[in-house]
Amino acid sequence: MALRQWLATAAACFVLFASIEASCAQQWPARTVRIIVPYGAGGVTDTMARVTADRLGKIFNQSFVVENKPGAGGAIGVDYVVHAPQDGYTLLFVGSTLFTVLPIAQNVNYVPLKDLVPVSITGTNGMILVVAKDAPYSSLSEFIAYARSHPGKLTYSSGGTATNNHLSTAYLAGKEGLDMVHVPFTGGQAALTAVLSKTVDMHFGNSSDLIGPVKSGSVKALAVSTRERMPQLPDVPTVAETIPGFEYIAWNGFAATGGVPKEITSRLAEALRTVARDPGILKTFDNLGIQSVGTTPEEAANSIRKDMPIYAQIVDMAGVRRK
Repeated sequence: MALRQWLATAAACFVLFASIEASCAQQWPARTVRIIVPYGAGGVTDTMARVTADRLGKIFNQSFVVENKPGAGGAIGVDYVVHAPQDGYTLLFVGSTLFTVLPIAQNVNYVPLKDLVPVSITGTNGMILVVAKDAPYSSLSEFIAYARSHPGKLTYSSGGTATNNHLSTAYLAGKEGLDMVHVPFTGGQAALTAVLSKTVDMHFGNSSDLIGPVKSGSVKALAVSTRERMPQLPDVPTVAETIPGFEYIAWNGFAATGGVPKEITSRLAEALRTVARDPGILKTFDNLGIQSVGTTPEEAANSIRKDMPIYAQIVDMAGVRRK
């Protein structure tokens, strides 16, 4: 009899707690939501997070505050979020490599798609391969021929080891059998400056960082990594026009701590789909060379699962898999 009574009490408590959790999820957000950007202020990820946070604040009539927690290639910010309460009030504005690259390139304290779950991919962007404006090559095929005839002599910059700048170039070099020297810097702007000063020979950088310098003539663009030519640079060919099948796309979006109620992540993803169609967002993203997206959590997770083996191959090409 006592056991039966205990089981009935436990079942009642379970129903009560489930009801309270569902009620809290329906009321979300009832207070300020923190959005952690695991990189420094001023970059494209930070810019995207801030303009999106502003629109979310207007949709929910609640504050969405961006905080920067850079370090360890993004791992410090991720670690902060995965150990936050599972209530949806601490979110991560994440780059694609934090799901696909970082966990196999270095020791991290999270499991992708378990401890860190995607909410929505909000924007995608390609890369632009640039060289000094007076470089002795004016096309990607000429650059490849030059690199082959000067093995180990050409250098390329990146915003850090295992970043998209690094991996996209390693992917290109791996497919073409090129021997080039990687020179990592702290951030994409420093990597671009190295090309401008001719400290390095080339940089495969984010479109958001390079559209302006290319249009101004500060650097020479040889190719873009997208499947189709970028509308902002219609005269710059794709890498695939020289190397069939080549494509390298980076993305940014929202993620949450594993265990956050599905009602919250679904509600946030729905709002982000509204944000993705906002004229102001479309204009801002277009100026940065970013395609506004806005996926469901399921679509984001499926995209990540599809990318994982591809990036694993690229990580091996770059030689940055953890031992």
